[in-house]
Amino acid sequence: MTRLAIIAGQGNLPLQVAKAAFHKGYDVFIFPIDGQADAVFDGFAVQPVRLGAIGKIQGFFKEHGCSHVVMVGKVVWPSLAALRPDMAGMRLLGKLIKRGDDSVLRVISQFFADHGVKTLPVSMFLKGRAMPFGHLAGPALDENGKALIEIGMSVLGKLGDSDVGQSIVVQNGRVLAIEAAEGTSAMLVRSADLIDADAGPAVFVKMQKSGQDHRLDTPFVGTETMQAAARSGITILAIEADAVMLADDLQILTDICTHSGMTLVGISATART
Repeated sequence: MTRLAIIAGQGNLPLQVAKAAFHKGYDVFIFPIDGQADAVFDGFAVQPVRLGAIGKIQGFFKEHGCSHVVMVGKVVWPSLAALRPDMAGMRLLGKLIKRGDDSVLRVISQFFADHGVKTLPVSMFLKGRAMPFGHLAGPALDENGKALIEIGMSVLGKLGDSDVGQSIVVQNGRVLAIEAAEGTSAMLVRSADLIDADAGPAVFVKMQKSGQDHRLDTPFVGTETMQAAARSGITILAIEADAVMLADDLQILTDICTHSGMTLVGISATART
């Protein structure tokens, strides 16, 4: 039986993946990140790990016979002083300095691969949870709403390979906020002070980044996103279909949108809504 390591960050997704992997026949071993993982993993083998101790994590993989790994859940990267990297972590930081175009997770994944541990995508364990295409909830889009979505898509597309820009908020032809290191929900909170309820629809667009490796960084939306959008004054949510995953059942998300009067649409990066 294949032993699967799950490096667990914040939220309930790591537990969802663990249960799905177990039902697929994997022997699951959970590695919750200290100070970040907040799910309860009753019934699973658990070994807490420190985010900066990459070498020690790999040592645990070897000790427990883990041949595959999934990295799932939100991770807040601390300062270098708080990270306290071990020797392997320090070597990886050196590679990041030399190869600034590589993401942290890509370098970590390659380190695991060099030691015989293959990184698997979260989507492998959450079948049927990709964002569907088309109008899903709320009022139908008018031409103004469609135009604002196009602006958001265009800006996100132009950000290209930069390590920012999964999400954007647009209103009245202007970009109000672009997601950076703070994450989607925090960006929506930040945009609340900028949205004018009298200036027409406020549009939230979320897409995958160009060339995004879903083994390492799968874009998700869930109840937290929907609720943050509603509180912030968003009226239209446009999510890239088949590229962004749903952290919760679609019916739960559409119910939130319907109750809040928000439009929810699945969009294509290559086709107009």
